[in-house]
Amino acid sequence: MLGFAHAHPSLHSASLRPVETGGGRLSAPRTVLVGVGGYGRVHLRHLLDFHRRGELVLAAAVVFPPEPDETVVGDLRAAGCEILASFEALLAALPRLRIAFAVVPTPIHLHATMTLALVRAGVDVLVEKPLTATPADVAAMAEAAAANQRRVAVGFQYLHAPEVRALGRKLADGAIGALRRLVVHAAWPRSHAYYSRNAWAGRLKLEGAWVLDSPVSNAMSHFLMVMLNLAERAGAPLNEPVNLTAELYRAQAIESFDTAMLQLRTVNGVRLDFYGTHSSAAIGRPSLRIEGTNGTAEWVQDSHACLDGPGGRWEQTAFPESDTRERMLRDVLKYHRGEPAEVCTIGMASLHVRCIAGLHREFLVTPVPAAHIRRHEVDGQVFSYVSGLDEVLLAAARTGQGLAEAGAAWAVKPRTARLQLRG
Repeated sequence: MLGFAHAHPSLHSASLRPVETGGGRLSAPRTVLVGVGGYGRVHLRHLLDFHRRGELVLAAAVVFPPEPDETVVGDLRAAGCEILASFEALLAALPRLRIAFAVVPTPIHLHATMTLALVRAGVDVLVEKPLTATPADVAAMAEAAAANQRRVAVGFQYLHAPEVRALGRKLADGAIGALRRLVVHAAWPRSHAYYSRNAWAGRLKLEGAWVLDSPVSNAMSHFLMVMLNLAERAGAPLNEPVNLTAELYRAQAIESFDTAMLQLRTVNGVRLDFYGTHSSAAIGRPSLRIEGTNGTAEWVQDSHACLDGPGGRWEQTAFPESDTRERMLRDVLKYHRGEPAEVCTIGMASLHVRCIAGLHREFLVTPVPAAHIRRHEVDGQVFSYVSGLDEVLLAAARTGQGLAEAGAAWAVKPRTARLQLRG
């Protein structure tokens, strides 16, 4: 299993420096959270819970201006957490704070620079997904982590979901035979406020750094990663070049795309298809369907995983998303300590980065004509959506067609390019 690795001490710890916590408590590393706004607040809740249980010491947090509400600041101070106003201030304070582990849920274009600075300072890192925007950044991060004997994990929490892992084991054991097709369908409408909430949402580049924000790289990246991981665990040869067929569309007032159809075909004919949009009228809960030579399987986000094969039907209910995130953090802390753990490493996350970079390098984004775009208001939020997209996207996902073939008058014929997912 490439990239999504077991960090067993006998295999990895000998080549890594001992974890330094400053207090001699290997089970409670001194930890910093870099950014408490946006998704950082989600990480903060879990870090405070782990801090209270003694599983880590939340020693510091970087609070970027503008400051969050007083409740957040009060919670940090109550935990004895030092508050820093910038990343530069954190780097200067690292020796004094004796930080061993950092959680980095910052904007995409900052992931690489911050992770590089932290690992070079001797700190292990959990960086939020996506790992970064470019393969060059991936190579630099991998080189720095190896040179400084540090561990980097990537926050794809659904790779830690018990039902996903159980399904992966069954697929690897051949429960539905050889893989034929895996397909993700996801429809998550995003309001105008979603794209105006910060400076990088929907952007391709910001402050000279690549962002490449899109449903596939950001909000829906979990589902592409689950598909890639399960396919590789079941034997799909993702280390060989693949054919990538794609259609990219833009209905929102952004630089990037908000709707995508992409199909990866491996050298042995396995298809990995993704149909996702932020410009639907309604929510379509993300799901992954898997077809094999001798059965089928399915995973539905925060609902269940199931399988039908020669051995009968298997099904496992999902835990809540908060439980999955907690499992991820616990696994990453085990990885930090050099204990047996499964985490998403730089190597596994590079599959996702190369896929996204390939999309932007090889394919143009087609604007959806204004005549097909509608607006409505839901709970005080304004949304733009493409008329009829909900039905077309679902039909195309079921049949494996492009959006034009499935009946979208505004869609274009897909192109195909050759892509190397592993460097």
